[in-house]
Amino acid sequence: MKRDNHSDFEKDPVWELLRESAAKRPSPNFASNVLRAARLEGQEQVKPWWKSFLIPLSAGTALAGAAALVAVVMSMQSAAPQGRGPDRTAEAPIPKESSLAALEDTAQTEVFLTACENLGAYKDEELVSMIGF
Repeated sequence: MKRDNHSDFEKDPVWELLRESAAKRPSPNFASNVLRAARLEGQEQVKPWWKSFLIPLSAGTALAGAAALVAVVMSMQSAAPQGRGPDRTAEAPIPKESSLAALEDTAQTEVFLTACENLGAYKDEELVSMIGF
């Protein structure tokens, strides 16, 4: 709808509010600032070639470093001894006589040594049954 009458605009409440508001004067460099902002917004920011090369390189280096760190930690965990006591990898000497009594005595000695190293792993009843009371 087209308004032909100019007096309708004069009676509009928005125009009344605008008349009551304080007038603001733009700064002397307003037009220059607006044109500069429009020019800068239209220009595309071009990254230097070395930034596009170094950012993926640094991400790849960080990823490789993290993988190396995980590999070192895993190898150190697998190389650590599992038991807490002294290293008992040496085998007990085998007696020359191969009687059943000597074999039973050796087995009982090994069970006692293992029980002494890990007393918390056994209940009192299990320890008493090992001793044979």
